This record gives sequence, C-alpha cells and structure tokens, in this order.
Amino acid sequence: MGGASVWPYKSTSRNRGLVLLALGVVKVATAEQLRQLVLPGTADVQTVRNVCKDLRSVGLVESVGRTSFTGVSGRPVWRDLWNLTPAGLASAATELGRPVKEMGGTARDAAKAGAPHALAVTDTIDAFCQSPPQPTKPIARRTAPVVGVRT
Repeated sequence: MGGASVWPYKSTSRNRGLVLLALGVVKVATAEQLRQLVLPGTADVQTVRNVCKDLRSVGLVESVGRTSFTGVSGRPVWRDLWNLTPAGLASAATELGRPVKEMGGTARDAAKAGAPHALAVTDTIDAFCQSPPQPTKPIARRTAPVVGVRT
C-alpha cells in the first residue's frame, strides 16, 4: 500500500527536532541525558533511542563511542554516546539560527574517547534545567530533655 516509512523507528518530527537541537548545543550525550534535557516527561528512554536511530538512518547523528558506569549490581553498564555528523551539525545550525562556523565540531573524537568531560557538562546543564524541588511537610523533631552536667 503506502511503502516503507522514512522513519523506521517511528519517532515524531517534534522529538527528532528537539534531540537534534540538544546535540547542536551539547555535542555529545547518552540517550538518557537527551531524555532528561529535552523530553523529561517521556516515561521510557527507548523513545529517545528510537529518535537517535531514526536520525542516524538519514545521516544526521552517529554513535561512535560508548561510556560506562557501575550499576547497582556492581557490574559495568554501557551506554551509547550520540553525536552529530557534519550534515547533522549543519541542520542543527540552521534550526538554531547560527552559522555552521560558529557551531564548533561534531565531537566525534570526544565520543570515541568516552567523552567524560562532555558528559559531565551535559549533566550539569541538566541539573540547572531541572524544576525546583517541591517543599515537603516538615517532620517534628523529638528533642531529648537536656540533663544538667555536673562537674
């Protein structure tokens, strides 16, 4: 009937645009970081992975590196690092209204090396973007009676 979809992982144009813009700013990030930055209301990180896979299918992003951290079980957990291709950088520059010359590079070499600094910067940006904590109901403290000290 209609033929194959251009977007095999069924991502939306809104989500693709947001991820492309985020990578235009931070240059390299995990799917989890991208979710926190631009799609925090998304329940599943697979949505962002699918966006990245769709953008990869048209040559705008790539995953050339991985990072790891120690999981709850004590074993390493590996995460793909996503970065822009030159075509993705040009597309992000257009969307951000900036000349490509001012956008910097694609961070390909940083992604290959695991990008620890770039990931820390992205985590910091995310921390500033988080909504302020809601106040909680204070818990009454029990104070023990003060006993006089004899000398």
